[in-house]
Amino acid sequence: MKHIKLFENSGQSKYKDFSDSEVAYYQRLWDFLHFKYRTNKFFSSLWDKVTSKKRLTKNQWIELEFLLKNGKSRYEAGMLPSNY
Repeated sequence: MKHIKLFENSGQSKYKDFSDSEVAYYQRLWDFLHFKYRTNKFFSSLWDKVTSKKRLTKNQWIELEFLLKNGKSRYEAGMLPSNY
């Protein structure tokens, strides 16, 4: 996984740009997600931006990365308050 850059080390950029190898790696994670996340309007639109434009904002990437690595959203994990 040397070819995948960590977002935390990417400097002060507002965007996370994806290489082809990163998209392929995250595609495997996306394919293993539960059906409810792959059909969720918010997460599916983020994933479409990754595959088509290969770019997300920092905040979009934080949400999508958490979902891909943990299998649930930050809200479901209890990281976001439920009073929104």
